[in-house]
Amino acid sequence: MPGLMQELDDDLGEMFRGLNSRNFKVSRTGRLDIPAAPMPLTEPDDMVIIASPCHGYEPIKVPEDEAGPFHCLVCGDPFAV
Repeated sequence: MPGLMQELDDDLGEMFRGLNSRNFKVSRTGRLDIPAAPMPLTEPDDMVIIASPCHGYEPIKVPEDEAGPFHCLVCGDPFAV
């Protein structure tokens, strides 16, 4: 996104350069605030994906050390792994 904002800021500067004449003068007093790029998101890899025996097409993601019981997202039936 900063590349797009910088390009827009440069284009605005170009537009204002050609608007001067003998009778009036247009000047640009500011620039667009271009934010710094955010830090990339990270998350720990401490989850596992498990599928219920009744509706395996709708798995759930749970912490590695979780013992259960777990519940199916579709029908709510409890199950163990």
